[in-house]
Amino acid sequence: MRSDFVKDRRKVKRDYDEFKVRVNRLPDSIRRRSDAFNAREEMKILRKIKESGGGFEAIKAWKATWMADGTYWPGTWIVPGPDHSRGDHASILQVMLEPPPSSPLLGMPDDESTIDFNNVDIRLPMLVYVSREKRPGYDHNKKAGAMNALVRASAVLSNGPFILNLDCDHYIYNTEAIREGMCFMMDQGGESICYIQFPQRFEGIDPSDRYANHNTVFFDGNMRALDGVQGPMYVGTGCLFRRFALYGFDPPIETRDIREDANSESEVEALKSDKFISELDSSLVPKRFGNSVVLLESIPVAEFQGRPLADHPGVKHGRPPGVLRVPCSSIDTNTLAEAVSVISCWYDEFQASFAICLL
Repeated sequence: MRSDFVKDRRKVKRDYDEFKVRVNRLPDSIRRRSDAFNAREEMKILRKIKESGGGFEAIKAWKATWMADGTYWPGTWIVPGPDHSRGDHASILQVMLEPPPSSPLLGMPDDESTIDFNNVDIRLPMLVYVSREKRPGYDHNKKAGAMNALVRASAVLSNGPFILNLDCDHYIYNTEAIREGMCFMMDQGGESICYIQFPQRFEGIDPSDRYANHNTVFFDGNMRALDGVQGPMYVGTGCLFRRFALYGFDPPIETRDIREDANSESEVEALKSDKFISELDSSLVPKRFGNSVVLLESIPVAEFQGRPLADHPGVKHGRPPGVLRVPCSSIDTNTLAEAVSVISCWYDEFQASFAICLL
């Protein structure tokens, strides 16, 4: 084993342990910070009442949860209050990492004894925290509703043609798993694939598995058998989706005459947006997906970017090489406002009828 690998591993493990300690301390630090801010607010109320000569019987100050910048946490408070409880809070959207630049960003030599990122592309993908709005009287539809909100918000922010769905307590063992899934999506005929479902494995189970917690029959028997019958079912996690399929559109329909020459130029020509499906009618799309112009404009783009590369005569609904080499647009205030709008209760309830179709 190489000595630099051992050194880097120790550095990563030490940084991870320190990060875990900071995360575990967060609840206590947030509680102490909130107590200090709440005490300050109560003193302000008492001072105002004293100056106005009023009584002190009706003092009612909510125990808010405060962020480090001195503002209210917009979601659920530790002590729930009006508009800040588990089922009654506003939409939250926080950009943690900005979109990366289009050109590689190489690391520089580091004089300290840390991991060497010299000549290594250190770009990181965009990272956004999303929490949809919840209000009393609106059915949030649990996990299906969360998926609907994430599909709409991500369409406005990044509009990636493929979506990976993972539960918060799941992780990927195989570093090549996503690439293997993309091979199915981008291979010849991949434009007709809706999703790739990965099997699940479980930890902390006794060696004999006396209670069948591994679900071996389901994942290694039934799911594999369903590969021959249009594919397995979606089990709620570990799934790679095609965004265009989540919108409810059918796969491309083959209309080419089978007597047509196999080397015809039309086979590798990219399908135009006005041909690929009749459901993209201007009068039907707003009724189905709501009145967000940004969301509507992202639909044909997601369909086009998800096509296989038209580098083989057998690819009938491909895209020309090089068309995806465009820089990522930056996120401005208008984009954030649009993303917050599409995850609101009123949009989900009254505007986007496709959400009901996906439940």
